Amino acid sequence: MSNLNRLNELELIKLAKTSNCQDTLTNLADNIFITVRRCVAKNENITTPIVNKLAIDSASNVSYWATRHNNYSAKRVVQSNDPCVVCSIDELQYHNTCSSCSLV
Repeated sequence: MSNLNRLNELELIKLAKTSNCQDTLTNLADNIFITVRRCVAKNENITTPIVNKLAIDSASNVSYWATRHNNYSAKRVVQSNDPCVVCSIDELQYHNTCSSCSLV
């Protein structure tokens, strides 16, 4: 975990998107950045316990995507009409795209 503390948000996003290490993904699922937790929720390598935890995340941007994951086993489904929650823009690009989004 100490190595994760040295990474900036974009580096953590990259790791959350590509890692298949369950220890790393478990740690990233608790990360302070919503963008990082959202990437973990979208990562195909996460296990059912991780995705079920993210499905009850306080951030709708995270729980929405977790409840759509193939490994999600609970029955709760998060619905949203908020364009920021359902947005499919890559988290690595959000710094460049969100400020010019025409949906908000």
